[in-house]
Amino acid sequence: MFSVNTNLGALAALQSLNATQASMTETQKQVATGQKVSSASDNPAVYAIAAAMNDRLAGQAAVSDNLNFAQSVVGVAQAAAAGISSQLATLKNTITQGQQAGIDSATINNQITSILSNIDSIANSASFNGVNIAGGTGTDAITGAAIATTMNVTQDMAGNTFTVAQQNMTTAAGGLGLAGLTVAAGGVNVKLDQTAASTGFDTKTLSLQDNGAGTAANPTTIYTFEFVNGADTPATQPVATFNAQGQVLTQTKVIAVQIDTASMSVNQMTGKLVTAMQSAGFGVAQQADGSLNITGNNIKAGAAGQATTITGATLSTIPVAAGATTAIGTVDAAIKKLGAQISTLGSASQQITGLQNFSSALSTALTTGLGALTDADMAAESAKLQSLQTKQQLGIQALSIANQQPQSLLTLFR
Repeated sequence: MFSVNTNLGALAALQSLNATQASMTETQKQVATGQKVSSASDNPAVYAIAAAMNDRLAGQAAVSDNLNFAQSVVGVAQAAAAGISSQLATLKNTITQGQQAGIDSATINNQITSILSNIDSIANSASFNGVNIAGGTGTDAITGAAIATTMNVTQDMAGNTFTVAQQNMTTAAGGLGLAGLTVAAGGVNVKLDQTAASTGFDTKTLSLQDNGAGTAANPTTIYTFEFVNGADTPATQPVATFNAQGQVLTQTKVIAVQIDTASMSVNQMTGKLVTAMQSAGFGVAQQADGSLNITGNNIKAGAAGQATTITGATLSTIPVAAGATTAIGTVDAAIKKLGAQISTLGSASQQITGLQNFSSALSTALTTGLGALTDADMAAESAKLQSLQTKQQLGIQALSIANQQPQSLLTLFR
């Protein structure tokens, strides 16, 4: 049927042209955005998955930033440790020189004081963006903020963290235990006789006092080591006295020495005591007679000011003639402790590096997966676009022909 009211050919051509135009719009959108799924209307299920993966990638970027920050903090601490190690080598050389006849001990002691000051300066300045895991207690030398004792690092998207403990590299007690060191450093000799083997060590204590003057500027510190059996807790409580301004004048620090009286020998318990003392910053050297020379932390020499409830223990002064040797022993203990701290930092650095590598690989995998879901195949879209452009031209031509058909009806009425 021929009709001027309804042009079926034009309608068919127009419908085909509209479909081609819609396909061209979608293809041009994919070419412009580079994505086959860029909105929820494109593919609701895939878009929801892609949104979740984008969120995870953003979180993974934050994890990566945290790990990079932690690696920088550890790196600064490692640099500080290297500098302090050099200072300790110089310190040992200086004290060894002090043993030579004719050398003024006051001059040597001034050099020692200068080196100790350098060590504290290095440790307290090892700050990265306000975080210092090499300094002691107090405030950061650069930022003025309180020095944290640990650094928590977010290691994954679940919020799990690992902790890098503070490595106190200062000369103070709890650090390297070099405070107050002189070329003729004093110390305490502790000798245990056979009585100790029969009486046991449980709840027994050994208290060591430093040379503090009991003033706010120079407080007195007493280190009390208490043997604690199994899961028990120390019976001795830490105490302190303060002046009117709230500044510490005297303080007692309690250090638990964990033992097992049922399975450990006296030598093993003594070894636990030595380990606890070294962890507290003391130098401990065993002598030929089995006694212990204890130095460091500006300890008061001899039995005066020291106390013990260990049956069979005798406290005495390390001979003055052995002063330089004792001082070297203190430095050796500090070197050993610094070595353990360097090892801890090295392990932390390795762990962070491993997490960084995993974080990078995970981000790459997530990005690749996200691309597979949402990225458009640009080569295919280019070919498709050219095909649609040809179809559009043909559609326009077909519509033009269909629109001319009603004109042919005029010949019927001539």
